[in-house]
Amino acid sequence: MLLWISHDLLNLGNLALLLVLASALSGMWLSTSASLLTSLLSVLAFNWFFVPPRYTFNVNLHQDALLLVTMLGVSATVSYLMARLRAVAESEAQHAKASEQLRDLGEQFREINDLHQQGQLLQTVLHSQTQVPVSVLLLPEALALQDNIQPVLIGTPQEQDLQGLWACIHQSVNLGPGTGRFENQVTLFLPLRGRARALGAVAIHLSPGLGLPEATLRVMQQMCDLLGLSIERAHTLQNAQKAKEDAQNQQLRNTLLTSISHDYRTPLANLMGAASAIETQCHRLSLAQIQQLALTVLSEAQHLNRMTSNTLQLARLDLADTKVHKDWESLQEILGAVLSKTRMRYPQRQIHVQMQDPLPFVFCDALMLVQLFDNLVENAIKYSPEDSPVSIKADVHQGHLEVRLMDQGTGIPALQKSQVFKPFVRLNNDAMPADASEQSQLRRGVGVGLAVCLAIVKVHDASISLEDTHPHGLTVVVRFPIQAQPPLLTTASEV
Repeated sequence: MLLWISHDLLNLGNLALLLVLASALSGMWLSTSASLLTSLLSVLAFNWFFVPPRYTFNVNLHQDALLLVTMLGVSATVSYLMARLRAVAESEAQHAKASEQLRDLGEQFREINDLHQQGQLLQTVLHSQTQVPVSVLLLPEALALQDNIQPVLIGTPQEQDLQGLWACIHQSVNLGPGTGRFENQVTLFLPLRGRARALGAVAIHLSPGLGLPEATLRVMQQMCDLLGLSIERAHTLQNAQKAKEDAQNQQLRNTLLTSISHDYRTPLANLMGAASAIETQCHRLSLAQIQQLALTVLSEAQHLNRMTSNTLQLARLDLADTKVHKDWESLQEILGAVLSKTRMRYPQRQIHVQMQDPLPFVFCDALMLVQLFDNLVENAIKYSPEDSPVSIKADVHQGHLEVRLMDQGTGIPALQKSQVFKPFVRLNNDAMPADASEQSQLRRGVGVGLAVCLAIVKVHDASISLEDTHPHGLTVVVRFPIQAQPPLLTTASEV
């Protein structure tokens, strides 16, 4: 239409430029073949309507014939290039869309830890791509590829499809229509490939005669491989964590054996020495000397019992499947039992107690809490002067049942407050060996007391922290969550 309007104003050369422009524009929407056909038809129409003699295909002038040939070549070339450029742009857009889908799917796989949910996600995505039923078979173990493994099966494949899934896993290649393997099969099988082996397979139940484009098949295989790599990565992380835990356990055993061989030697030697003296020289010893030796035997036995109890409790609580038997207990009674034993061991020490009355009941393991507070009181006495008091305060503070144990010792430097809760860590360990002088004999131990306290606190959903006591000393703060009190215990407390 534009050529018809302008043919009286422009010469043939300028009109031909308009036709080339139209050919370029047509290549932006039409396919390559349609664009080339349109260019040919437009040149023939140009010859018919505008080249003298008009309304014929004859050409009078040689330059007009050259113009038509040149215009046909340029129009065809421009149309072809524009159509190819559009096809490449569409292909790049599809690749970008597929890459975005794969990236989003990979992020979703990383966010989901459950193997069954990951399989369901892949099943949903593949179903949205094909609009046909999809079944997924996943192996729960990456290290063993055996037919007797109990797999995770998502979907309802037929018996022959189930055999195809296992064959796809064992061969780690895709099978079915469009793959070049078992083309007579209706179902398409895609493996979930990791770096070393297939960790599952997918069955896409196509209709007879229905195939998938090669690009779609390639993208779907990449989606399956994403899940395979995700499963393999999860198994690798589990194996690495297990290896780390095994190494830590081995290190703990080695440290425990070293500590036992070092810290148990002195009390055992003292026990044997005192017992031997009583046995062989009792007729030469006075009653006071025998009592002193018996006191040494008792003291060293209690020391060994404390170290052994703490070490065994730490080992027990370090197990993942440890079961704690809890019941509603009175904190006053627990602290009373601890203080009763402490005053028997240290009758000369002053222990000040301040408790709110009444205190809420605690849902706990009473024996563990006795061990917890016994360790804390023992540390407060060991690391403070004999003439200084140890204070215990228990009350409700900011929605928690709080117990504060305060001493007036040297305290703990700020940088070491977090270290003392680690197993086998002691302050000034080099300055206070097991066979130190009499002034440091009370500080002997294997360094597991506070580690046990932290483990006990954790299994009771409580917290433990260290604060400075002013002007000097250390305050240990234990906070228990206050739970809804049982009706019977509440009534008894009110009475």
